[in-house]
Amino acid sequence: MMVRSPSDRLCNGAALSLSSSLPILRTRACSRGYDAFTLIELLVVIAVIALLMSILMPALSKARKLGQSAVCKAHLRQWGTIFFMYTTDNSDRFWTEHNVWQTGVAQGGWMPYLSKLYGDIDEFRVCPTAGRLNGTQGGIGTTFKQWGPGPIMIAHRFGPDSEKNYGSYGINFWINSVDPPSTMGWRNQPQRQWKTTQVKQTADIPMVSDCTWFGTNPISPRDSSWPNGGDPTPTEDWWERKNPDEPGDWNWDMARLTINRHSRSINMTFMDASVRKVVLTDLWDLKWHREYQPPYGVHIAWLR
Repeated sequence: MMVRSPSDRLCNGAALSLSSSLPILRTRACSRGYDAFTLIELLVVIAVIALLMSILMPALSKARKLGQSAVCKAHLRQWGTIFFMYTTDNSDRFWTEHNVWQTGVAQGGWMPYLSKLYGDIDEFRVCPTAGRLNGTQGGIGTTFKQWGPGPIMIAHRFGPDSEKNYGSYGINFWINSVDPPSTMGWRNQPQRQWKTTQVKQTADIPMVSDCTWFGTNPISPRDSSWPNGGDPTPTEDWWERKNPDEPGDWNWDMARLTINRHSRSINMTFMDASVRKVVLTDLWDLKWHREYQPPYGVHIAWLR
């Protein structure tokens, strides 16, 4: 004779006396036994989900940043290609930038000028991590904001197409020719301009990179020819604390690059057409101009 368990008797006997308004509860209880859960079990599930989220979120954030950095490198590779197209078409020589205060010719022309020659460059004008305006109309760039357009570009006598005067990349002003060449050059040192791609150490000569302005031309801290040539290093929020309409500190060119935009680094295109990430402390070791003297061993206190 088959002996029924207490649960069998409950389902076949006592459970039948339950109100007919609870058929679903009765059926689940009889078919699966006991399937409810306690408050402790619920809290454990929530804790496990929270733990998994805490593990996944940093990984997702890191993946997002890596993706943005990859797009940034692709943009800089496009600029490198345009630079080489230009120099190839012009006997290996770069274009001429103007000192608007002496020549009256609008400055900051490399983006709009090259755009006219090689097509619209709006798609790779800004780094994905720095595409927002600084202020309501735009101003100087910061770590995660573009430079321009806004009144600041008008005040500094940029070209007439004000809506195109913005970006988050800047060139190394030492690579191109400068007008007037005999009295100026950048920093009154015309002999330091590269002017051409036919030089040595091209893998260490920056052309264009992440930057808080449309260009920069650092002087080595070991060089006494110009005051405040890049030493000491700026603070992490150096540009964030500035008035968007007046950057100031024009002599401190290395500060325009010392921004924590890509995990302690910025992206940069070099004269040999390579594109790579440069750790901020290594910026001082690059070959910025013909007479640049690397100081080596530069320490950035906030870079941990």
